[in-house]
Amino acid sequence: MESVTDKLEKWVSMYNRVIREWLNRELRDFNDLNESNYYYILIVCEHPGLAQSELIQYIYREQSIVTKAVRYLVSKGWIEMTKDPADRRRSVVSPTQKAHDAYPELKRIASQANAFATEGLEPDEARQLESLLKKALLPLPGIDKFWLA
Repeated sequence: MESVTDKLEKWVSMYNRVIREWLNRELRDFNDLNESNYYYILIVCEHPGLAQSELIQYIYREQSIVTKAVRYLVSKGWIEMTKDPADRRRSVVSPTQKAHDAYPELKRIASQANAFATEGLEPDEARQLESLLKKALLPLPGIDKFWLA
């Protein structure tokens, strides 16, 4: 009989935990950032002026979680929220100088995280892992197919 504790969910959970722990160690010089919020800085630097609803799509988290993280990052001086001049009903997020200054190092850490996460794989195996994870996500509820392309 196959053990219930030896399933894909267990391995994905372990994989995720190890990567998150590694990221937290790498981000220790950034007092306000951790593995769950540094990615916001990368996205906002790469796509300044995103509406919060668009940021939610990039982060792929629930609105309440993103709202809380954005509020925190605003309070710590990483990003700013302003009204969109073209549509005053819409708020947009933009990086501060602090975020711009940290961006190259955060991008390096993100790149190293990918290398760390695939350290035991050949390059074609790393691409295959990414492809299989995307394929596994496609039929799941709540997954926006646009972001998996």
